[in-house]
Amino acid sequence: MKGVQGIVIAVALGLTGAFCNWFYVSRQAGEYERVRFVAVSADAQINMGDRFKESHFATVEIPRANVGNLSRTAVLWRDLPTVINMRATRAYRGGEILLQQDLKTPARQDLASRIGRDERVMWLPVDQRTFDAAHVNPGDLVSFQVPALLNGSPVPAGSSAGGSGYEIIGPFRILALGNRMGTREVQRAAGGSRNNSENRLAVSVRVDGNRLESKAERISEVLRVTNFQGVQVLLHPEEDRKEG
Repeated sequence: MKGVQGIVIAVALGLTGAFCNWFYVSRQAGEYERVRFVAVSADAQINMGDRFKESHFATVEIPRANVGNLSRTAVLWRDLPTVINMRATRAYRGGEILLQQDLKTPARQDLASRIGRDERVMWLPVDQRTFDAAHVNPGDLVSFQVPALLNGSPVPAGSSAGGSGYEIIGPFRILALGNRMGTREVQRAAGGSRNNSENRLAVSVRVDGNRLESKAERISEVLRVTNFQGVQVLLHPEEDRKEG
């Protein structure tokens, strides 16, 4: 009988040891097994509206035991190809982890949070007859074709005094088209309301003390003289935004 009890005790001890060993190995695996997520490279600068490029990102590895909710909210490294060429709905700094919600919804921010301390927001009316908002997004660079002024008055086209009768002022970075702060696709995905004011552009302008930069002053002057007649929009290529 004692022999049977000894065997039972030995088996029990063996099972306990096996369980403890499994538990230890499991915990160690959790510590050493890593989950890879998409993060913004330390030297990358991504502005709102920029298209994501592979060079913008680096992998960040987190122990599985410490992942928590990141597995449901962050973009996994294996899913990076699905992100490339999408437009950023907000600005990113190096080291940030890319979140899934940023790919689906426009940034819930006021315009004031999208500009620097030496910038201001200026709203400009657009000539609806020559503007197709479907091809323009926040983050794009644009210039404006406006009537040329001579002695404080518009110069008629073809006038010998004014040459072409127009001038081009810019570039300016678009912050919003009406109430749209992202692409139309992003706004629809977020369930945003229909935008009926895309002919009003919010752009960023720089200030020096209490003075607007020269191009902002110039376009303000033209708008006052022309009774805020809509300006014609000239869209810049994507390369200009990268250089800026």
